[in-house]
Parts: sequence; structure tokens; C-alpha cells
Amino acid sequence: MITNERRGIDRYTQVADLAPGVRRLISRSLLPLLAIFVLVTVYLVMSHSPGKVAFAFVGVGACMVLSLWAQQGIGVPLLPMLAVQHLVAYALPIVQRNEIVLSYPESYLNHAGLELFLFFVALAGGWRFGMQAFRPAPPVAHSLKLMAIEGNNGLRRIGYGLIAVTTFYSILLSLKLTDIVMDTMPSGADSLVNALVSAAGICGFFVIALGIGSREINPRDAGIFWVLFIFNCLLTSSALLLSASTSFVAAVFIGLFWGSNRVPWLFTLIVLCVLGFFSLGKFEMRERYWTHDIDYVPMPTLAEMPTRYSEWASASIDVMTAQNIDPNTSEKIQKKDTSLLGRVNNLQNLLFVLDAEDNQKIEPLYGATYTMIPPLLVPRILWPDKPRAHEGQVLLNVHFGRQDLISSYRTYIAWGLLPEAVGNFGQYLGSVFLGLVLGVFIAWVENRTANLPVLSLEGFLVFTLFLNMAASFEMVASVLITSIFQSLVPVALACWPFVYRTSAQRPVEDSH
Repeated sequence: MITNERRGIDRYTQVADLAPGVRRLISRSLLPLLAIFVLVTVYLVMSHSPGKVAFAFVGVGACMVLSLWAQQGIGVPLLPMLAVQHLVAYALPIVQRNEIVLSYPESYLNHAGLELFLFFVALAGGWRFGMQAFRPAPPVAHSLKLMAIEGNNGLRRIGYGLIAVTTFYSILLSLKLTDIVMDTMPSGADSLVNALVSAAGICGFFVIALGIGSREINPRDAGIFWVLFIFNCLLTSSALLLSASTSFVAAVFIGLFWGSNRVPWLFTLIVLCVLGFFSLGKFEMRERYWTHDIDYVPMPTLAEMPTRYSEWASASIDVMTAQNIDPNTSEKIQKKDTSLLGRVNNLQNLLFVLDAEDNQKIEPLYGATYTMIPPLLVPRILWPDKPRAHEGQVLLNVHFGRQDLISSYRTYIAWGLLPEAVGNFGQYLGSVFLGLVLGVFIAWVENRTANLPVLSLEGFLVFTLFLNMAASFEMVASVLITSIFQSLVPVALACWPFVYRTSAQRPVEDSH
């Protein structure tokens, strides 16, 4: 049975119990959001910005999807998350007056806005059809044995145990003590081990953050959690890759949000400030420390970390104040948008493919980037020479003249799901195709998992899916699907020995 309210987090808390709080949040936010869209649109009109029509298309389409889910959503909020993700990735560059975006003719911007609107309509239509076609699955799941025995105390032990495994492995990695073991294992085994450890950490941070959000973790244990969280973020980002810690950050954000039914604004503000600050100096630091070998990203030892971060902070301050920047790298840095939000720009990718198909008369790929996905799901330990997960992205860049094959081994140029769909099936059809497929898939997931416990094998799997899709704004389908697959399998393998199949319904005597 799908419930409407919930009371704290325990082993019977279902995914459906999370939906009412998210629906209320969206319902309360819609009117202020619409008011902001109207004011920004008026400003764009008054300032004669060429992106005003595109911004209006994106805003109306996103609000339509959010309103629909606020009225009829029953489970994991994948649909509103996807709507907000596309709203930010496509509307923000217009508000920022991104130079690349505004370099295109206004007609192209209007066309891109229409593509987004069609995508939102198809997404809503596909989801609405799927919600009518599918029915919620029965409440039977693989629950955690320790929670059945010890309740929330068992939950805390699970969470901290998973975090401890990740922390210990990261320390060994920084001390270069994992190399000897990895060298004795078959080719591709290191990626499986890394995926298992990462999955353990993500689930651990999510579980404890869920307890903190629902106020079921005492202050002392919460303090230990925050120390471990900061330490792991510092370890994973020390190779000058801020994105390496985003999975932990997203896991904590989702846990706090689902546990409290409120947006963790203080956590969000602190994270944005820290990431934004270090993002300023990352290019300068990479010029100093990164080698030309793309496969090797140097990671400092524990003893070197204080010096590394002190130097990184100084580099960020220098960029902020425009002082002490190496002349050999200053020109490269100036050509890049070093702000945290500068990377969130899928609109330029959509405009690029529209221009390539219209002006350069480049034919679409007719689904070629999608047909290469099945072989990519074969584990590398079984197929050491398996193609790169980015093969679909590489094919798009080479076909549309954005890169040559050799340069794709040095750097990847991101696309995003919508530009990829347009690159495969052409204008209008690509947007509708992607929206329908995603909408139906999300409706199936929502129905399949609504009656299942959050703290179960199935709950961890749907959380992992949510986390991967939340980080997918610049991925193509081959990267997204292989990333999801490579995340779900380790979670399932790690949880399987510790679960048992049981009814997920709360006992009648415990329901009052």
C-alpha cells in the first residue's frame, strides 16, 4: 500500500513515503518559481536579449513537468529532478549571457528553446502514459538482516561500516599501498574494486545522512560523520578533480533531503562556496601537476595534502585577485570559464548540433550512438580491450567535426542527452523520442519501487539510479547507462550477503 505520510526513518519506511514531502515542496515553490521566470523574461525583453523566447520555452516546459508530478507523483522523484536538471543546464547560460550561446543567431536560440519545450511535453506525456500503463509492484523486498535484529542501531552500524571501508581504502590508495595487490589481479579488476568501494561509500554516506536528516543520529555520531565526510572529500579531490567528490556530496544532499523533507540549504550553500572557490584555481594547479598522460592523475600522499590544498587555495585567491598567475598558463585560464556554473551549459551543445545539421548539412547518426551500448555493458575484466564508455560521445564529436579521433584520447567534449538525441534522429524527432523514452522509463521505475523500503537492497539500487541520473546533465547515453550499470552491480553484490527476502509492509500493530 502506498502511504501518504511518514514518521521518521525505519526499516518499513517506503520510497512512496518520501513523495508527499517532495510534492509539497514543489507545490509551494511553483508560484515563486513562475514569478521569477516572468521577471527574468521581462528583463530579457527589456534588455533586448536574443535568448528571451528560448528562456520562456524552457521555463514553461519545466514548470509544466513539475506541476504534473506534484499532483500525481507516487514515488522516487526522478521526473522533477530531470526537469530541474534541464532547466538549469539550458536556462542558466541565457541568464548568464554566455558568449558562446549569444554568438548564435536569435533564430537558433528560438529553435533550441522549442526543442526543449517539445522534450518537456514528450517527457510529461511519456510519464503520464507510463503511470497509467504500469501498476505499483507488491511490497516484497530484500531487507537488511541487521536492521531486522537491531533496528536503527543496526542501520547506523551499516552506514558507518561502509564509510569506514571507503575511508580505509582511500588512505591505502594515497599511500600507494594498493598497487602491489592490483598488479597481481586480472586486467580490469581494479575498476571493479574501485566501483565496489565507491558504492560502499556512497551508500554509507546516504544512510547516515538520512538518519541525520530525520534527527535519529545523536550529535556525537553526527560530528564523526561530518569529519569523515570532509576527510573523504579532501582525499578524493586531492588529484585536482573536484568531480571525484561530487558523488559523496550528492549522496549526503539526497540523504538530508529525503530524511527531513526539506532542502538542506546550509549544507548546499557551504558546498557551493567551497567548490566554487577551489574551482577558480583548478586550471592553474593542473598546469603545475598534471602530466601529459591522460591515464595518470597524480594523487598526493596524506603528508603532502596540507601543502597541496594550501597551494590550491593560494591559486584560487590569485585568480580572484588576478595576481601571481603564471604567464604561460594565464591565457589558457582566461579562455576558460573558471566559475563553478560555467560548466553547466548544455545549450551550447544543442545549438552546435542544430547549426551542424542546418548549415553544414551533416546527416544525423540514425541511432548509431545507442546501438553501441550493449557491448559496453560487458565487464572489462572479461573483455580487457572493451571500447571506451565514451565511444558514443567520441562518435558524435568526430561525425559532427568537433574533434578528430586522436584528440578524443586527450580530452572529452561533453554533449548531454538531448543534443545526442538530436544528433541521432534529427530536429524535433530526437527531442520527442528522448522525452517519451525517459518518461516511460521513469514511470516504470516509480511504480516498481514505490512500495519498497528505502533501507533495502532495492532501495539502495533506486537511490543509486537517482544519483547517477542527477549527475547526467552532460553525459551521453553510453556513458550514463554504463555508469548506472557499473554502479548497480557493485551495490547488489555488496548488499546480497546481508539481506533476506521479506514483506515490506509495516505490521498492523505497529501502524498506529
